[in-house]
Amino acid sequence: MANVHELSPRRRGMKASIYLLPNMITAASLFFGFLSMKFALEGRLPNANPESFLYAAYAILAAAVCDGLDGSIARLTRTQSAFGVQLDSLCDVVSFGIVPAFVMYNYALHTSSRIGFAACFIYALCGALRLARFNVQSSVGKAGGNFTGIPIPMAAMPLCAFIMSQYEFASWTLENNYSPWAVSLAQTFSQPDFRSLFLICLMFALAFGMISTFEYISTKNLKLPRKRPFRFLSILLMFTVLLFTLEFTVTLSLLLILYCLHGPVMWLFFKRDRTADEEDLFVAGDDEDDEEETHI
Repeated sequence: MANVHELSPRRRGMKASIYLLPNMITAASLFFGFLSMKFALEGRLPNANPESFLYAAYAILAAAVCDGLDGSIARLTRTQSAFGVQLDSLCDVVSFGIVPAFVMYNYALHTSSRIGFAACFIYALCGALRLARFNVQSSVGKAGGNFTGIPIPMAAMPLCAFIMSQYEFASWTLENNYSPWAVSLAQTFSQPDFRSLFLICLMFALAFGMISTFEYISTKNLKLPRKRPFRFLSILLMFTVLLFTLEFTVTLSLLLILYCLHGPVMWLFFKRDRTADEEDLFVAGDDEDDEEETHI
């Protein structure tokens, strides 16, 4: 019995340390968000490092990695708690709501007068609204399954890819064996006026996507069976090789575009299916009424 009493404090200490681990990773997400703001401020200083905003985008990506790890580790170690959920939401609204808006404003939209400021504020506001809706759904047990609206970390990723693409396009020249249409596209996106206009439209679209009711697939619901046909492995390997042969920024942008668009596309298809089902039920109801009248 003495040995049991001696081991119990150790177990309690181990359990406390496990609870501490996911919350520390959540705090790391907030740290990278704050670091991104630091790089964005330094980017507007005289004689600033020209890659300051690129580092700011990388910091947001690092925050997204931490945000994905904390929930996975909490579920793996069975250390989910109401405190962790609230802390995660508070860190998310800063790292993926306020910070991306702050970075975009300092990067390009400070020259767009009030419309640039409005785009940044509306993006941050919709991010907060999206998290508030998620917390309410979680409290009543309706947050399981797919996401309602674009998750706020995924909404910040296209903005990071946009900044990364600007630095990538700067190296696209004919001397580097890029095709003329690619160089022309890179030069168009590098123009300040077009860049600001595209960024404003992108932020409004992402803000609407976050507060929309479109369903987005959650990685929590993806379950890969252990056994797969050989052709599935072959296709997966070819797809992986194709991704690595492309530019990293192009690959990331394509994947993010597909993710952000699959919500409205699924809504259109399911709406068509629901409409067809309702029409079938309506027709079936009319047939039953006709049969009753015939029997009468």
